[in-house]
Amino acid sequence: MTLQQTAEALMNLDPKIAETIVDNLKDVINHEINLFDTTGTIIASTDRTRIGTTHEGARLAIETQQPVPIDSEHQFKGARHGINVPVMFQDTAVAVIGITGKRSEVEPFGNVIKKMTEILIRENWDHVERYDRRVRVSNLAGILKLRRHDESLAAYYASMLRVDLDIPRLMLVGRAQTEDDSALDYNDLYEMYHARFESFKTSFFAFLERGICLFIDARDERRIPALVNEMSADAKRILGVPLIFGAGRVEESSSLYWRSYDEACSALEWLSFDQAGSLMRYEDMDLGLILSSVPNDNAAQLVEHVFRGLSEDEIDEYQRVFDAYVRHNGSIVHCAEELFLHKNTLQNRLNKIADKTGYNPRRLADFEPLALAFLLRRYLKR
Repeated sequence: MTLQQTAEALMNLDPKIAETIVDNLKDVINHEINLFDTTGTIIASTDRTRIGTTHEGARLAIETQQPVPIDSEHQFKGARHGINVPVMFQDTAVAVIGITGKRSEVEPFGNVIKKMTEILIRENWDHVERYDRRVRVSNLAGILKLRRHDESLAAYYASMLRVDLDIPRLMLVGRAQTEDDSALDYNDLYEMYHARFESFKTSFFAFLERGICLFIDARDERRIPALVNEMSADAKRILGVPLIFGAGRVEESSSLYWRSYDEACSALEWLSFDQAGSLMRYEDMDLGLILSSVPNDNAAQLVEHVFRGLSEDEIDEYQRVFDAYVRHNGSIVHCAEELFLHKNTLQNRLNKIADKTGYNPRRLADFEPLALAFLLRRYLKR
């Protein structure tokens, strides 16, 4: 940004920020304080009635970049006794801080108040720049996750952010491990995550909709498990719930990042269903690779075919028995012990599953479609 653009931006300093600066300075000295923009107009003051009025002495301080005293020897229209000191930013006068009072009393404060104002304005400017960068990164991420996207617009944002789009990257998508995240504010995590990513020179992240998207340089891939654990712990501490993440595979350039993003979303969906840890890689999804690719209509058709005529409560009870039977590898004794049933009762319930569905869990040919139907039913209800 040029010095002129910087000055213009600071001329439009948020009034609330300007008031905060003035109030902070008022706590330092017991005098009225005014903050002027580069036109000599008061934009914040401890005397609210003066906001919006202009001051020739402030305008002169901007032009000369030197302090301008106001006393009986140096009079300006509409001015009160005191001193106006130019506030410098990047070697340009971007504002003026004025102290009202006898010159002999306020002049010693001039340099101190000037330096404090410059620090506060610099902090505000840093905040604005961080916010602007965050918005640009979010816009870039929103473009890159789409299969059909405007590559020229992506290149524009990337050039502004100095992001190399020809680096091989993989996507991670994360969200809170909770059924209802409508009350969560992911923005509370931004500064903490921003600090964590300072050591990731070519990787970046953005908050998208209700979650977070990470663009990880393939050279940083080995750091992913530790990063995920740290970010999840941060969320647990700040939001009260941990984050879980799905990871796609490495893609060579930005034109294919969308594919890794889609894979990361599938992995996250499977993890939220499978509930095994805080990170799921697409290539490690096992059955999830198949289930996530089955159209919902087809899955619902199989579930309906196997459990036709059964109530939801009946299916839930059969699934409880079936899952325990699977966990114990078909052992009637151990399965019955887990369910607190007599082994004859358990065998009767297994027989009932066979009678009601037409699929006998103790016959290998029937076991697979029955297991798949139970699994797809749970997956559809996730």
